[in-house]
Order: sequence, then C-alpha cells, then structure tokens
Amino acid sequence: MVSAWAGANNLVLGQRRTDAKSNEITAIPELLWVLELSGRTVTIDAMGCQKSIARQIVEQKADYILAVKENQPALLADVKDWFQMLAVDSLSEQTDCGHGRMETRRCAVLADLSLIDNPQN
Repeated sequence: MVSAWAGANNLVLGQRRTDAKSNEITAIPELLWVLELSGRTVTIDAMGCQKSIARQIVEQKADYILAVKENQPALLADVKDWFQMLAVDSLSEQTDCGHGRMETRRCAVLADLSLIDNPQN
C-alpha cells in the first residue's frame, strides 16, 4: 500500500494497493496520476527513486525530493561526489528525539546541475 500524505494538514490524500506480485514502484505512478500536483513538492523514499517517477512528477508540473540510498549504489556515489564538488545553495537541519533515539535530518540543495550526466533524462 502506498499513501499520499499532506504533512502540514495531517491528512491522507489517497492510497493505492500494490499488485499481488509487485511493489511500490508500480503503485506510486497510479497514485500520482489521481492527485493534483501542480505547484507542489512531492517527497518519496528510496523505493520511488526512479527516472520514470521523477519524469511523471515533472509532467504534472510539480517538484520532487527523492531519497537515494544503497539500493542504487552508482547514483548514491555520484550524489555524494556532487555535494563534495559543488556549492550548496541551501541547507536545513532538524534534530528531534523519538522512539528512544535522537535523529538529525539534513537537507541540502544544489542548483548547479552541471556535473549531472544528461539531467533531462
């Protein structure tokens, strides 16, 4: 099951069930198509870090933040390199405690896409 969540409103906007022998990668696009995304920012965990999903979000006139983890090692290595070589345009950090641990989240933005191979694909 995948859900679209409006964090500021604490509201589920929609859900899609994954097919029996499938995963979230097939359900995410179906859910996105039924949502009005224009002018919004879509965030998706590493499972949804797919070119086709990013392309669809752009086609629906929205922006996206996709998590990159070890499930795509070449992409993760590239992203780490870009953040070492390029100037960060914006940085935000949030620390909170919960579930018996302290968590720090950092979000950095690179506007310079010059090192990305074929950024339109």
